[in-house]
Amino acid sequence: MTTTTLATGTIESKSWDQTEFAVVPDAPTLGAAKGYDLYTGDIEGDAEWQGLTCTLPDGSGSFDSLQRTRCTLGGRSGSFILRMTGTFDPTGNSRADWSVVPGSGTEGLTGISGTGGYRADDGTNTYTLTYRFDR
Repeated sequence: MTTTTLATGTIESKSWDQTEFAVVPDAPTLGAAKGYDLYTGDIEGDAEWQGLTCTLPDGSGSFDSLQRTRCTLGGRSGSFILRMTGTFDPTGNSRADWSVVPGSGTEGLTGISGTGGYRADDGTNTYTLTYRFDR
């Protein structure tokens, strides 16, 4: 049996850029977004991501994105890709569920799998990742 480990910590957003596309008057707004984040805690490193957003007139909405995370985790270093789906409210609070894309681990993180997510509430961004290594 392979042991799973829970990683926790915080995320600091360092950049965010979004461009609207397929604009239709009086309809939800579609956007393409990208950004750069720093991770601290059990995951120590950085991440670049790109995604798509759908924002409703009240400012709430949803998003889907892919993120390459370059980090040290559990004493191993390398990178892996997270696929995430989430929601946000009009105040900017957001949450997402994510999973490691199978086969995306590199170097010391080869064979990683896992699931988790993040919550951003009132300026505090926390994450969880329950992970394991197949080798």
